[in-house]
Amino acid sequence: MDTALDAAIAKGKTARTALITGASRGIGREVARALASEGWHVLSGVRDANSAPPGTQAEVVDMGDPESMEALAKRLRTRNQRLDALVNNAGVYQGPAGQIWAVNVLGPLLLTRALEPLLARNARVVMVTSGLGELSAQPASLVKRLSNPELSLAELERLAKEAPGGYGASKAALNAMARVLARELRPRGILVNAISPGWVRTDMGGQSAPRSVEQGAASVLWGVRLPPDGPTGGVFEDGKPMERIE
Repeated sequence: MDTALDAAIAKGKTARTALITGASRGIGREVARALASEGWHVLSGVRDANSAPPGTQAEVVDMGDPESMEALAKRLRTRNQRLDALVNNAGVYQGPAGQIWAVNVLGPLLLTRALEPLLARNARVVMVTSGLGELSAQPASLVKRLSNPELSLAELERLAKEAPGGYGASKAALNAMARVLARELRPRGILVNAISPGWVRTDMGGQSAPRSVEQGAASVLWGVRLPPDGPTGGVFEDGKPMERIE
């Protein structure tokens, strides 16, 4: 018996539902835990079902595998699962550029596009980014492409397959994706933002990082909890703008 799902059903259809990718550890796990403690029905996107945080419902997905993401989307569509929040948190820091972009850029793009019909009106979409993705720190050629006012998801998908750079460049592309999606989803009241948790003491950030997992998660949760008149299409940390490209 799935106790997390049973609990959500017992609370009735008014329970808000969030899907968090990369929820097995670090910031994603803390975001999932915090939302579950507030009464959300939390779907934890994990590669191993046994690694989902207690009180959440495991949804197996590999964010580097398009077929795995489509399988997840198909399961949710079959259940007619409404999503009030989508947190694209899964990411990789090291490895071949193609792998980094596959997980950090193509994964969020494909998953968000597949789940778009399930996003409730006034839902929140959060792209978990990094200060290393600051646009001004990227090569001029990448800045030109990401700053293009006509930038589209199709162009970002092509860019992800080219993988022009490492972790920082991939996060710059993720920030631009938030801007594109914000424009597309604005008519439905859906707010889309890129949120940096800061330099956090996780497996990725290392133990010398100045911020706790709870502090990093709080920054991300700000994006989930935005009021209807909140910002969209921006890049934030701790609720403060880091950059915005019009």
